[in-house]
Amino acid sequence: MSSSAESAPARVTWPVLLGFGQLAVPLAFASLPIAIFVTRFYAQDLQIGIADVGFILLVARLADIIVDPIIGFVSDKLKLPFGRRRTWVLLGAPVFAIGVYMLFLPPTSLAEASDDTRRLYLLTWIAVFYLGWTMITIAYGAWGAELSDDYNERSRITGVREVFTLLGLGVAGVIPVIVGVPQEVCVDGAVQIQQNGQGGYWNIMQVMGLTIIALVPVALALLYLTTPEPPVREEKHISFLKGAKIAATNLPFVNLFFITLGIRMGSRAVEGLLTFYLVSAVMFTEQQASSAVLALLVPAIVFAPVWIWAGKAWTKHKALAIALLIGTLTFCVLPFLRDAGYVVNLLAFAVLGSVFSAPFTLGQSMAADVIDLDSLKSRQPRAGLLISFFQLAVKAGDAIGVGVSLMLVGWLGFVARKCAENTPEAIDALATVYVLFPIVLWVPAMILLWNFPITPAVQKRIRRLIERRIAIEEKVRKRQQGVRTT
Repeated sequence: MSSSAESAPARVTWPVLLGFGQLAVPLAFASLPIAIFVTRFYAQDLQIGIADVGFILLVARLADIIVDPIIGFVSDKLKLPFGRRRTWVLLGAPVFAIGVYMLFLPPTSLAEASDDTRRLYLLTWIAVFYLGWTMITIAYGAWGAELSDDYNERSRITGVREVFTLLGLGVAGVIPVIVGVPQEVCVDGAVQIQQNGQGGYWNIMQVMGLTIIALVPVALALLYLTTPEPPVREEKHISFLKGAKIAATNLPFVNLFFITLGIRMGSRAVEGLLTFYLVSAVMFTEQQASSAVLALLVPAIVFAPVWIWAGKAWTKHKALAIALLIGTLTFCVLPFLRDAGYVVNLLAFAVLGSVFSAPFTLGQSMAADVIDLDSLKSRQPRAGLLISFFQLAVKAGDAIGVGVSLMLVGWLGFVARKCAENTPEAIDALATVYVLFPIVLWVPAMILLWNFPITPAVQKRIRRLIERRIAIEEKVRKRQQGVRTT
């Protein structure tokens, strides 16, 4: 390999970058209501206990611990007609769409069904949603990791994709503000709607669900028309168990797995409790709580390019550690702002939003660097399997974060049902869980990040070793073919 090639790696063209990245819009569009509004919709409007909602989300997500590695392993091995990655995205799309439809647009008769029926409905369709989500995101993540071998180019790829992610989140955050939450008052323990509408989050969920379903086929068409699959360059095969052992002895992989787990647990707890915290602890109206979501998302979109730059200037792991530090300090301040009013709390959430995009833009790029080290040790392309392991960290973090936090506030006495009277102690417990969850989990993640071993120099050395080995194996293969021909 020439020095000029090393100094000027091939850049992914903008049509490919944009075509690849835009699939993140419908995925992100779905992830926001799943994180923030589904919990409140099913706990408040469909009258499922908040602890029960947390347990159902926990069970549904933990089931992916079995499904994810299987899909990742198979997607690496099978040569399918539309490609290793493309086929899984295509197969996952209708499953994902069905899950969205049933979850976001439940029949109105469900509100009158028995408690067990409502719980079973949520468990069934959240599981279908997550299955489709898994089929798409594992293949999509592996596809992105394989688009470039370069340390900084990967930040560019993930950065563009996560800008689309944040745009999807931003549009999803605007919908509750535009649609509005019908104003409700409690009279003698009963709910009375003060404006036209079905009440609660029914209308918001319906608009969001239909928009997601409409976006999916458009995004798939753009992806397929613009983004090629890189060729498989190594064909050495090892068993799943041996491969898992190699991954388990890959220290940067193990570190990043637990970093991802901690970040997601803290983040999902915050998102799942967000509207409950704002309405009950900070005394926002439902409409103000919806607008506060935008205070998180708009700065996240604005600061995404800043974190891409920071990852290049300071290294990705140190930039992400600094972002977590800013977020942790902000959560330390939140208890003192509960009585400070709408504007002050909105500004605090804007600060949180400014660091919200860092894990999206930098964490995925770090995963691709870790996959390189695995490829060097295992001598085979296993991006699908490795991404599935990282998805396990994401999903376990999501499940434990939102599930445990919701169950915890429920056990501490907080009631999410409409017109329920919560004691000051229950509201204080909600606020304490909301603030402490990310602090306790992000501090260890910061420590692991600061000393992360894969720097730009290390990653380039890994890529040189992989390229050299591929070149040698190719020469040996051609020589053997020549001997057999002779």
